[in-house]
Amino acid sequence: MDIEVFVHPTCSTCHALLQRLHRWGLIDKVRIIDTSKDPYVAIEKGVRSVPSIFINGELAFAGVMDFEEVRSALLGNAPMRSSSPSENELVQAFMRGVLDSVATALWLYVNEDCGAFLRDGATLKAMMGIGDEELGKFEAIVQGMNCAQLVSSNEESFLRVISTNFAREIYWVLGKVSWATVKSLYSREAVAHWMIVRSALGRVGLRPHRLSEPGFASKVDRVYEYLERRFDELMDKVSKEQDEIAKDWSILAR
Repeated sequence: MDIEVFVHPTCSTCHALLQRLHRWGLIDKVRIIDTSKDPYVAIEKGVRSVPSIFINGELAFAGVMDFEEVRSALLGNAPMRSSSPSENELVQAFMRGVLDSVATALWLYVNEDCGAFLRDGATLKAMMGIGDEELGKFEAIVQGMNCAQLVSSNEESFLRVISTNFAREIYWVLGKVSWATVKSLYSREAVAHWMIVRSALGRVGLRPHRLSEPGFASKVDRVYEYLERRFDELMDKVSKEQDEIAKDWSILAR
């Protein structure tokens, strides 16, 4: 069995997965690809989020994942997935998958286009943890779904994920700093720019928006207001997280 595991050295889920691969004695049975060092290998494979696990060339898991299910699959067992999830369970699985990555979270928050995800069934199945039958059921759900309402009803989760990742990226560039410092460097317009380009790969996925658009401007305002309220708390969290990951990454990723 050929197993490829795509990871990134700043990813907490990747860190947790590598810890388990070592603990399970499976680290030598997989090939670890660091997407910070081999980005074009990841792009060629169609990696959208990390960690991503390919088994015999097929994407099996992406982003948030059940580690016991991963272990079972890596040992050659069939997936232990529910064969009859409810409509609500499928929608919640979709939301978990979207919110696991700031790229997908930002893209959906700004563009409110759930249907776009259906055009990549392999990735959608992996990020939701479902099979072909469940995918067909979810496709039917999306056709009748009010995507804008789904985003609105989960806005607090979107704001938390987006703002946490913004704080994390500030930490990479500036270290642990306060919101007062960040606010002096990043205007509302700068955050708006980040919100558009952060979810795209070059121009792939890039949908331009102007701040003169009331809907987009309102979303930028809500993100900026959330950052003003929560940034210092989020910075405390991500600085500890990133320091913990960096401490033993070189050992785990060997």
